[in-house]
Amino acid sequence: MRIIRFSLLAALSVAAISTLLYSYYGYSPAPPRIQLSGELSENTITIEGRERSYTAYIPTKLAKDPALVFMLHGSLQTVKGVRESTAYQFEQLAEQHKFIVVYPSGYKNNWNDCQGEANYPARAENINDIKFITSLVSEFHQRYGSDTAKTFIAGYSNGGHLGFRFALEHPNAVAGIAAISASLPAADNLACEDTGKAVPVLIMNGTEDPINPYYGGQVTLFGFGNRGRVLSSISSAEHFAHKAGYHGAPSETKHFLNNRADDPTATKYYAWRDGEHPEVILYTIVGGGHTIPQEYFRAPRILGASSKEINGPAEIWAFFARQIRRVDTAGK
Repeated sequence: MRIIRFSLLAALSVAAISTLLYSYYGYSPAPPRIQLSGELSENTITIEGRERSYTAYIPTKLAKDPALVFMLHGSLQTVKGVRESTAYQFEQLAEQHKFIVVYPSGYKNNWNDCQGEANYPARAENINDIKFITSLVSEFHQRYGSDTAKTFIAGYSNGGHLGFRFALEHPNAVAGIAAISASLPAADNLACEDTGKAVPVLIMNGTEDPINPYYGGQVTLFGFGNRGRVLSSISSAEHFAHKAGYHGAPSETKHFLNNRADDPTATKYYAWRDGEHPEVILYTIVGGGHTIPQEYFRAPRILGASSKEINGPAEIWAFFARQIRRVDTAGK
């Protein structure tokens, strides 16, 4: 009887400790919902005999020849998860600036990217995510008149890696990409062919990221699921800057002033831009984790600190908007 009682107490203690650990490290409060008047819809499209799903937000009023922005979720994340982790900011920005935002759903919540050593389902089964995204570009062009020359991809973690694949292998399909919590695979882990053509690239990484090492190295999910080595964040940015025709140090640096007592992070900004070559930017979130900077949502603490100093989605849209002006200027 004592053994049974002891076992029961031990089980209850383990359960209590597990609950406490989860409530601190794994729990994340839901962000406030944003009430918008546009249309949010869930849809499917068939790609090579496989039904793929996506969610789209169409604002109340669209610009003439509107831009099309894809926001790709991370590994094992969902569309719902990435909408929450960006605090619905892309939808609010779409409403304000009259562009379309699309959240595609990865195959078994993963994307077929350039990480050669990764073995998640999308890569193992060689899912054609490129065709999935480009088919959606055609779909929205036909239905809403979106400008195919104003197609942008933003992605978090594994989604950012699919953005890298577009930048390397299909640069003509995008006007720019933004990768959050992702670095370019190292040479021994790069499973994509680099066309050599430059596109505008923004990278936004935290120095204390427990999954994607800021200074380069092995990518794992807390020691599990090896995905091979990546370059450092600065080397990743320099790769795209050199492709774009820049040489030497960034042309512009900026340190944001963080006056928030509840935010331990700081942001540095490095930009290669001269008005002639494709723009390349690296946001370094000092002290930041595997998280998307913005002040409305705190990611689970196990992923590291969530920076409140900058609004990541707003910074990404500002970057995309600059590329739109380049497209419009070139068309005149």
